Amino acid sequence: MKKMILSGLVVLAGAALCFGQDVQIQDQAPITYAGLECTGSYSQISAKIGDFMGAFFGQGLAPAGGVFTVYFNGPGPGVSEADLKWVIGMPISPASSPAAPLVKGEYNYPKVAFCLHVGPYEKVGETYAKITAYIDQNGWKSAGPAMETYLDNPQEVAPEKLRTEIIIPVEKK
Repeated sequence: MKKMILSGLVVLAGAALCFGQDVQIQDQAPITYAGLECTGSYSQISAKIGDFMGAFFGQGLAPAGGVFTVYFNGPGPGVSEADLKWVIGMPISPASSPAAPLVKGEYNYPKVAFCLHVGPYEKVGETYAKITAYIDQNGWKSAGPAMETYLDNPQEVAPEKLRTEIIIPVEKK
């Protein structure tokens, strides 16, 4: 039985590696989440995920999906590393009520560009470039903050096999 399950997982992982990296425009239902608001360098993400998980499960909240990061701005002209704003979160039931230090939020963008990044987190910028080129070339424009959902535990999965779902809200130009 274990061999059958393992074989099935290998086939699914292979399918994700071969077919999961095309950009798609898709409908997105609103996501209610509990999150930990963060500022500053993205190098804090691992530590902040630990802080978030401790607060989330310490409050007895029930996850309705995986851990994600929403990036409200990005490094570049006019945005210093200290001014970066992002949130670590997990989907929850709309009836849930997280308490400080967590906040309750909603990621509500009806149309998104989606792409599965397979590989180390350090190379996720390549997938963002692919998504933004697709958006621009197909008559769309960005309409909100990007979200990354982490599908694997980096302590258990090799960097080249890590899977990260990336979505960027879009609207027609």
